[in-house]
Amino acid sequence: MNAKIGQHCMKKILLLITLGVLSNLSNAENAPAPEAASTSPFKPDLSFKAALKQAEAEHKIVLVDFFTTWCGPCKLLDKNTWHDSAVLALLGEKTIPLKIDAEKENALAKQYGVNSYPTIALIRPDGTLLDSLVGYREPAKFCIELRGELAGTTQLAQAQKAVEKAPADSEDYVEARYNLGQELARKGENSAALTEFLWCFDVGMKKQQGFEGVRISFLLQDLARLGAHYPPALDALRERRDAAQKLLSSVEHAGAEFGAINNYLGEKARNLEAFDQAGTNASLKAALGYWVFDQLLEQKRYEDALSAQPLAKYEELFTRMSSAKIPREQLSPILAGSAGKELEALAGAGRLEDARNLMEQVLQFDHSEATLGELRKHLERAGHLELVAK
Repeated sequence: MNAKIGQHCMKKILLLITLGVLSNLSNAENAPAPEAASTSPFKPDLSFKAALKQAEAEHKIVLVDFFTTWCGPCKLLDKNTWHDSAVLALLGEKTIPLKIDAEKENALAKQYGVNSYPTIALIRPDGTLLDSLVGYREPAKFCIELRGELAGTTQLAQAQKAVEKAPADSEDYVEARYNLGQELARKGENSAALTEFLWCFDVGMKKQQGFEGVRISFLLQDLARLGAHYPPALDALRERRDAAQKLLSSVEHAGAEFGAINNYLGEKARNLEAFDQAGTNASLKAALGYWVFDQLLEQKRYEDALSAQPLAKYEELFTRMSSAKIPREQLSPILAGSAGKELEALAGAGRLEDARNLMEQVLQFDHSEATLGELRKHLERAGHLELVAK
């Protein structure tokens, strides 16, 4: 399950790059840690049970940073937040801080409802959950939120206040309502959460270009996750999918919306059906291309795969990916996977010279054995393993 979560996060990163929305993993990733200190707040030898006892003795709470090794925002916390001097002082005064790999301590992570990373769980000495902070926090924001929690102001209350303070029709307002929806979902207030999510999908994020990628990736994931235990959310997704389907031949963005919703509903076959029915409608095929490309490869429909994702389009994507400000260890597997698929389509369609040229570009970026292995896998499936140098 954990491996699938990691792959899913990488696919979302690739999707946002594909849409041209994501050029940086985060602006904070390249920013210096403000007031950085060299001391880590975490004690690796302290067990969770021992931390609870210590918190009780010292009248503090236990703060657990649930992370994974592949999580980019987790690394940002390590770089920018956990070594900040103001954060260190606050943690030392009010908390017993622990850092726990959620994939190694899966049972504990599940106990505290961890399904996104990072999750910063604030836990009372008796082991009950006070609240959770989900996602990256810059040092100043973290300190404000932690002090609010300790004063009795929950994340939900803070999210509601943020909506009230944000200017209407601004990006801050859209972000605040999205955050409110997420907090409502975490608290089990499903109907209210659905209201916020659907406003974001139908109105807020539709108006703000900066949320285009979030709207058809992270927001849809939240709606599908809500739908797993609250069926009206799935009904709402299907309604919007059906509405988009009626506009496929006339509205440019309808194809991407239709494909994305089907993806999160687990109904990918509908995307391939629409692609096959598109006929000579090149713009519709391009809009559906991202969502059907893998299915076409699986069926070895290589010519069709190249119509879904032409080489020129992939070369633009490759340029954006290779120049994205994402750590190489995170970017290389994403790039190798996407390039391997394009190579398979090219080789399978008999465009061997184009395949060689693309492979040369990829190996100039990363000639690691992992990347070579990924390329070999796809070229072998296309029947042209000889293209990979021994």
